[in-house]
Amino acid sequence: MLATRDEMQFFPSLSPLSVTETKLANLERELRSLEAVLDRIKKLQTFSLGKRSGKKLYVPNSEKMPFSKVKALCAELQATVATPKNAEENKAIMDLANDHAFLGITDEATEGQFVYVTGGRLTYSNWKKDEPNDFGSGEDCVILLKDGIWNAVSCSYSFVAVCEFPA
Repeated sequence: MLATRDEMQFFPSLSPLSVTETKLANLERELRSLEAVLDRIKKLQTFSLGKRSGKKLYVPNSEKMPFSKVKALCAELQATVATPKNAEENKAIMDLANDHAFLGITDEATEGQFVYVTGGRLTYSNWKKDEPNDFGSGEDCVILLKDGIWNAVSCSYSFVAVCEFPA
């Protein structure tokens, strides 16, 4: 992979070794970029088929994890944790989850004031009777139960991820 005669004409001040090192550095950058794309594709493959609702696409993952990891995973995939803003979206998430799933709703910033992780106050809710109640304190995250009802829980508990992509 030494520099060719033509390359030496374009870079007369560089030695053949310098040109080769530059080429190698460029190839290493390209390799890192391709590895990042491949890693993203592998993570996307861990998700099952998604479901469209309005202008959103919901995609579940079967692996249970704490909310911080769910949020990080969705962000890494250039998505957000599912944030239902009406009954149709809530049902779409429920149909996909097949288990309790985190929603992108918390009151971590201000106790008792649940907001979307994407910003803004709730425009829709479907709380279980007597929820949210901060039972035992520290119930700052919201899960969607199998019947579509919401329950406040500790963010350290592990539930499946449902990520939301713009459709």
